[in-house]
Amino acid sequence: MIIKHFKFVWVVALFASATFAQDWQSTFNKGVEEISAGRNREAVETFRKANQIEPAVPEGHFNLGLALYNLKRYPEAVAAFEIAVKLKPTYTKAHIQLGIALDLSGNYQKSLAAFENAQELEPNNAAIFYERSHAHQNAGKKLLAVDDLKKTVALKPDHKAAYDSLAKLLDSSGSYDDAVPYYEKVAELDPKNAHAHRRIADFCVRKKRYPDAITAFKIAIALDPTDKHAFLGIGAAYFNSERFSEAADAYKQAIKLDPAWPLPTLYLADAYRQLKRFPDAKLTYQMALQLDPKLPDALYWLGAIAVTEQNMTLARTYHDRLKPIDPAKAARLLALITPPARN
Repeated sequence: MIIKHFKFVWVVALFASATFAQDWQSTFNKGVEEISAGRNREAVETFRKANQIEPAVPEGHFNLGLALYNLKRYPEAVAAFEIAVKLKPTYTKAHIQLGIALDLSGNYQKSLAAFENAQELEPNNAAIFYERSHAHQNAGKKLLAVDDLKKTVALKPDHKAAYDSLAKLLDSSGSYDDAVPYYEKVAELDPKNAHAHRRIADFCVRKKRYPDAITAFKIAIALDPTDKHAFLGIGAAYFNSERFSEAADAYKQAIKLDPAWPLPTLYLADAYRQLKRFPDAKLTYQMALQLDPKLPDALYWLGAIAVTEQNMTLARTYHDRLKPIDPAKAARLLALITPPARN
């Protein structure tokens, strides 16, 4: 999976001295306007004309590279940025953009070399470390990516995107506890980041801090009412707080958002069972099995309900289906079906 780089590009405007031809200046300015307006195809042709007029101006090649980069024509962008840094070896921005374009062209090693050149020129430029972190991620070098992101936020403590990338990278690597402080920083810097609030809430559930989880889930849902995971999560927080009616309502919302997702249907059945609405629980467990025939909890509880109904034949059917999926749960169900004899 290719990690997208932050939309971090510079449009370089240049004012010509009297030595520059007037037609070059007007062509260059036109290209800058086109990139700024998002008309990158036009900008490519415009900067090519400008570079034909004055081929020794690095900014012309840099801006051509930007237009090509915006069009995702990365190998062509690489060529343009390479000319820019050859004409001006101290051109930090061009080295950074060259590193980005090389990464997105699939050339990790050359990308690192470009970022190294940029770092030699500006060792405290946070953008270098941030952009290089994406190259590391795309190459599967997660530890190096984490290191670069930490350097980014150390240099630029208000770098929202770096905190967000760092939190998500640690999260996806299974370092949940390490990710939490960074999600909290994201939420502080960007209070409208629904994903950050939701993941903070998820971690509160893991820590059994259910009131805090409910508060964070409510913020996430207010920011993004289409987040099915937030409704599932707040349902779990309510359920574990023994607020089963509220849990059921949350699970119903998750089902509305994704009717084919079996988990909220399963959990809704659990909530009905806790509310002693056994007919509703039975029907909902059956619906969950229609979505996923191998849900062990649904099979177990349908078997248990069959036992309470004295339908041992049906209970054994659920046991037989459950045994190859979850032998431990199957053994528990069998104990309900055939309790040990008393002396």
